[in-house]
This record gives sequence, structure tokens and C-alpha cells, in this order.
Amino acid sequence: MAEESKGRRAAEISARTVSAGAGATVGAVVAGPLGAIAGAVFQEALNEVAPRLIRAVIQRREERAAQVIAVGSVSAGVGINRFSETIESSPELLALLSETVQAAMETPLEAKIYALGLCLARGVEDDTKIDAERLRVRGLARIETQEAQLMALINQPQPVERGTWLGWSRGEILQRLPGYADVLDASMALLVAEGIAADAGTGGFGGGGTGQEQWILTNFGRDCLRLLQALTPPGEMQRTGQQL
Repeated sequence: MAEESKGRRAAEISARTVSAGAGATVGAVVAGPLGAIAGAVFQEALNEVAPRLIRAVIQRREERAAQVIAVGSVSAGVGINRFSETIESSPELLALLSETVQAAMETPLEAKIYALGLCLARGVEDDTKIDAERLRVRGLARIETQEAQLMALINQPQPVERGTWLGWSRGEILQRLPGYADVLDASMALLVAEGIAADAGTGGFGGGGTGQEQWILTNFGRDCLRLLQALTPPGEMQRTGQQL
């Protein structure tokens, strides 16, 4: 009887676990208060919220993809059908389109959609520029609002006592963008890795090292910034950055 009782008890526990759904499982796996919260809301999220949010994400990604293609078509000065046919006829342009659309689908930055569309248009207009435009798209792909604002700042000439110096130190950047204190290193490392920014003081007398930075945009970086500012007034990103 004892064994039968244990068996029935195990069956009852199993049945309750199944009928309670995945929420109970989450509550059991995640210990503590977080587990209790997760178990209470997981089933509702699974049944209602998650599908709705996923649909919203998919719709947003599709809209971004359509926007960047439309910008490319208008910028190239051709109808959308001819624009798409030109792309479909070229493996190189299809590769450019793929990278452009992927970057567009991931960004909330409107200026970046326009910049990516311009890159796509330039590749369609001149097939000798396709490789260069793919490099620009890859550079733009990782830039979001924070990096765009930082680019706009360090592209400005930095006044000094005698003449003008085009370099920005960490301290000077943070005076203008105090909200970047915890993320500046990450954003600057990203810009350097993409060839967009460089420390002009490295290797020079007194240059390089913390407090001695002379951050500037490279020629490639200035070109990426011009693309981003083609839709956005030049000072807009900087003014926004001061509010962070």
C-alpha cells in the first residue's frame, strides 16, 4: 500500500505540473522571487503577449526593409521595378542588398535608414562602387544613435589657445556628452574597429594614452557621417547627445 500511495502521489504531482503548464516549470527552475514572478506570468506571456510582440517585431523589420529599398530607388532616380530588376540581375548587388536590408531591419535610427538607402543607390548606379558601398554598409551597420552623436562631436574642430586642433580627449568629450561616462570606451572602440575613428596622437610626442587622446574621424568616418547627416541637420545629433 505504501508503494501504491507513493505511486499515486507521484502521478498527482505529475498531473498538476502538466496541467499548470510551462509556467510552473519556470517557477521551479528559477529559484527565489524571480521564479515565483516568472511562473505566474509565463503562461500568459506564452499564450498572448509573446506572439503579439513577435508579430510587431517582424512587421517592424519588414517595414524597415521596405523603407531602405524605397530610399534606394528614389535616390537612384528609377522606378522601384527597374531598381529591383537591376539588383536581381547582379550577384554583387544582391549581396549589397542583403547586407543593407539586414542593417536596416535592426536599427531604430531613421538617419541610418536613409544612409543605407544611399549606399544601395550608389551601388546600383555604378557597379564599380559596389565593393566600396558594401564596406560603408558594414561600417554603418554597427552605428546607432550614441555612435552617431559621438561622430558628430569629434568631427568638430577643437579650439586651442593657438590655432585649432582637430583632436578630442576623453575628458573633452565627456564635458560635452556627460551621459557617455560609462559607455564611451565601448562606443569609441567600435568606431576604431570599423575604421571610422582614430587617435591622431598615437605615436606622436605626448600623444596616446589615457588623458592624451586626440580622437578624430578618419576620411571613411567623415564619409559615413555625411551619409547619416544627409537626412539629419548637422547639429541635431549633437544637441540630442547633450541630453543623455
